[in-house]
Amino acid sequence: MKKSLLSALILVMLISTALPALALGPLDANADLAFMSKYVWRGMIANPESVLQPALSASFLGFGVGFWGNMDMTDFYDSSGEFTEIDWMASYGFSLPLFSFETGFIYYDFPTSDAPATSEFYVTGSVSVLLSPTLSIYYDFQEVDGTYVNAAISHGIGMGPELELELGASLGYGDSSYNQSYFELDGSSMTDFLFTATVPFELIPFFTVTPGVYYSTHVGDVKDMTESHDSETDAFFYGLTASFAF
Repeated sequence: MKKSLLSALILVMLISTALPALALGPLDANADLAFMSKYVWRGMIANPESVLQPALSASFLGFGVGFWGNMDMTDFYDSSGEFTEIDWMASYGFSLPLFSFETGFIYYDFPTSDAPATSEFYVTGSVSVLLSPTLSIYYDFQEVDGTYVNAAISHGIGMGPELELELGASLGYGDSSYNQSYFELDGSSMTDFLFTATVPFELIPFFTVTPGVYYSTHVGDVKDMTESHDSETDAFFYGLTASFAF
């Protein structure tokens, strides 16, 4: 195991053990460490082999900051044990009895490749009714100058006094600039569909383990364009996430 991989694991563990001391008043803190069999982002297979994805976040009175990273676990891209993506986030959100809203900024950095860093503004709104409909809009104002929209629903099915199967589905849409940048496709269209099935369960207070299975596919003109380039359009993958939340 390379030093960078070991360092990342130690960092998440140290911060997670310190989080209870931070859980004062309106301050919320979270630490996640996810193992995923593939890294799939908006229908695009960024890495077809296993990855680790640590994340840290904290919020106070609706204002939040966070970190998310992707670390390759194999040498598929000659980058085993290295961070291939690091995202930094800042946000503000609030909740009402039936509605929640969040807006924020994401900075994407790719330290092991020649891909340029880029930035997005986003807004997300969800309604606390049947299927919990959620609409998210992302605008890349740095490299793409394009917009991606995602509509999602979710539903929980009880599996016993302590377990619940959480099912989710989402559909993505890209405008012409977004599709041209990522898929060399002229015009706006639907881009991807994602289905998720997870079963979170709390092992001890504040610590949750969530196994999950996922299916992602491109749709419409994007699927046709991806297939014409002999690239994968469908991905079935699985993962296990350990989460500390206070």
